[in-house]
Amino acid sequence: MFDGSAGRAVALAAVAALAVAVVGSLMRADRRQLSDVPTPGELKELRKLYAGTPATWPRPLLLPGANFTEMAPLRLLPRPEGKEQKLVQLGAELFNDPRLSASGHFACQSCHNRRLGWGDGLPTSFGHGRAEGRRNAPSLFTVGYKDALFWDGRAATLEEQALGPLGDGREMANAELAGVAQRVAGVTTYRARFSAITGRDDVQLSDVVNALAAFQRTLERQTRFDRFAAGDQKALSDEEVFGLHLFRTKAGCANCHNGPLLSDGKVHNIGLSFFGRKMEDLGRYGVTGNPIDAGDFRTPTLRHVSVTAPYMHNGIIPNLRGVVGFYEGGGGRVREERREEGDRAPLFEAARQNSPQLRPFKLTAPERAALVAFLNTL
Repeated sequence: MFDGSAGRAVALAAVAALAVAVVGSLMRADRRQLSDVPTPGELKELRKLYAGTPATWPRPLLLPGANFTEMAPLRLLPRPEGKEQKLVQLGAELFNDPRLSASGHFACQSCHNRRLGWGDGLPTSFGHGRAEGRRNAPSLFTVGYKDALFWDGRAATLEEQALGPLGDGREMANAELAGVAQRVAGVTTYRARFSAITGRDDVQLSDVVNALAAFQRTLERQTRFDRFAAGDQKALSDEEVFGLHLFRTKAGCANCHNGPLLSDGKVHNIGLSFFGRKMEDLGRYGVTGNPIDAGDFRTPTLRHVSVTAPYMHNGIIPNLRGVVGFYEGGGGRVREERREEGDRAPLFEAARQNSPQLRPFKLTAPERAALVAFLNTL
């Protein structure tokens, strides 16, 4: 006979074993084996697994350390009203006004064009004096929903972010930021409209960046995936649902691209620092000075990803098929021959350590097509 405590221990062990068996069964279901070219019947059964809310979908297959939040439709910020709407309108005009640059030749929209997914379609942007930047102009679609901006996360707010390009010598090149506000104040209509909002007769730099930020917070739009995740089963085709399943399982995309923003909000090293080479960019290390951050970049959102090419922080991948191929290979690599000694030795060691959320995988041609089809719905 067992005493009471021993009996409870046995019972708990039995419950734990049952839980493991149930979880194992669920995981096997989540890994549902489909044909290389799924039949209509298989796709029909797969669609049933994704018929409910995201909370009921098959659990994603995650690698150790993944910071997963369930995918969900993004709740758009409320439409501005009153003075806030007037500030948005001012921000929209200033966004397109080259007066904000020292040369009078560049506006915010020069690198963030609505018709180009709020980017510029170039691997890296050109600015003042045709100077070429070293990073891809990130899309502005979700900037109003983030708590860290730029590829290296160096700005915490949109207002802080706006000061970066205004003062950068390769971008809008304002050596004295006060001159930006002076030029805006020199336009009678701008000055009168700001006065109606602020109650002051002057225009300050903070007014300008507040207007730009207010405008950028209105840029996000609903996607087909938002509608599907909210219950509209017709929003995605069978192939796209298949791609969603691959995104969450075999391809491993959900390890880093999850939640309503399709980003874990973290920094990761995907092997594209080009350490010791002409295109070297050590990412987050440039902000923190901590060698462990060498090669880390923030996870970009995948919302509207189909219209924001080219991809990666340096714009080296021209299309989504190329992005999928890059991750199939497990990301990039820092070559051993780039090893350095002395002060740069810790940087080399950090830069060569890819994120644990990266691992190679192999898709068939139909799977690759399905995954790209799904990415086009985001």
